[in-house]
Amino acid sequence: MSHQGLPLISIITPSFNQAGFIKQTIESVLMQDYPHIEHIVVDGGSTDGTLDTLRSYHYLGERFRYVSEPDRGQSDAINKGLNMAKGEIIGWLNSDDTYLPGAVSKAMHALTLNPAWSMVYGNAYHIDEKSKFISVYPTKPFTRQGLFSFCIICQPSAFVRKDVFQAVGGVDEALHYCMDYDLWMRISKTHQVGHIGDFLAASRLHAACKSIALEIELGLPEILKTSIRHFGAVANDWLYHFLTHYPQKGVYWFLDLFKTHKIFGNTPILVDSNRYPNSWIPPRYRLSLYVDPLRPMQALLIKGVNLLFNQPVHAHVLINNVPSTFHVIPVGQFETCITLPVHDPESTIELVCSRQQIISFPEDESIRQSVSFQVQHVFPLSADEHQFYLQYKKNPQQVASWLLKNRHPIPSL
Repeated sequence: MSHQGLPLISIITPSFNQAGFIKQTIESVLMQDYPHIEHIVVDGGSTDGTLDTLRSYHYLGERFRYVSEPDRGQSDAINKGLNMAKGEIIGWLNSDDTYLPGAVSKAMHALTLNPAWSMVYGNAYHIDEKSKFISVYPTKPFTRQGLFSFCIICQPSAFVRKDVFQAVGGVDEALHYCMDYDLWMRISKTHQVGHIGDFLAASRLHAACKSIALEIELGLPEILKTSIRHFGAVANDWLYHFLTHYPQKGVYWFLDLFKTHKIFGNTPILVDSNRYPNSWIPPRYRLSLYVDPLRPMQALLIKGVNLLFNQPVHAHVLINNVPSTFHVIPVGQFETCITLPVHDPESTIELVCSRQQIISFPEDESIRQSVSFQVQHVFPLSADEHQFYLQYKKNPQQVASWLLKNRHPIPSL
């Protein structure tokens, strides 16, 4: 078929050790009915047989090019491919995903009819390692509000004008999970994004894919950081997803992450303490805090171990050197929450303990310190964080529903 006058479309495939899938990916590009396509595979130095597959397509000439060399990850590979691309339109197809028949021509038709669109995306499926249907990707017609709430664009179904891709700076190489989500945010801030109802691609989910293997440890922190960077807030939909899918991470893991990314606003921060590096605390356990008066501290959450005395440790609690309350630290592994209203921006809390013992530190027995018990986690909590903690401890399966009802983020769209 002649491609005279038709824009060239460049498909970029980042690749690393996906020998089991990359042939299907390449074949899905070759079967497209749009006649003017170049396919660029940017391989990170695979050692699993991927190169044998890539070499087998040498007969395609300029229609198919590849490089294989160590890189800094998927984002680096995409940008490398972008610099190599000669086309006016860029498709980004990972080495385990596939296009559906007619995907490129449908996308190109939409961009031709809508010259103001900087990019277009369609609908997509999730498939498994055997290419069997799993589900429909939750795509929606484009709005910035929709993008804030969730990633409504399935990456392999998206096609971007090259000049726009380059104008926004390509893919953020500091990101290794949600670099596509970040890209859609940056493009849509200054350019129009279009959606068509056709199914264009299949996104593969399998045990080794990044979307599953790294979703909680890498994905959630990147999503929080990226959403806050572009919208100034994080949608409840994201939090609901991770809280319902990963309750086993525990309340302390989520509290630490939420506090780091200010999910409940400028909540109280632990600035410093005199806890020893091995988690023991001295008889006068002192914590320095920063408190936003608009979101005062309501409680101090402590998790630790009290095994020195086989008896509870009684502690007088002082706020800014003023006696406030009395608290009992139970025996054994404990988790306790002390109600402490604190409003002053720069505040200190002291726990003056009734029991102490001098011990030698295993790392240096010449060092002897007077200690009372061990503290593993400590969080100064705002009212919202305190309620989140209580709800999580009550039923981790239902805390996400509580959050939907009680947290009201306002994005900057």
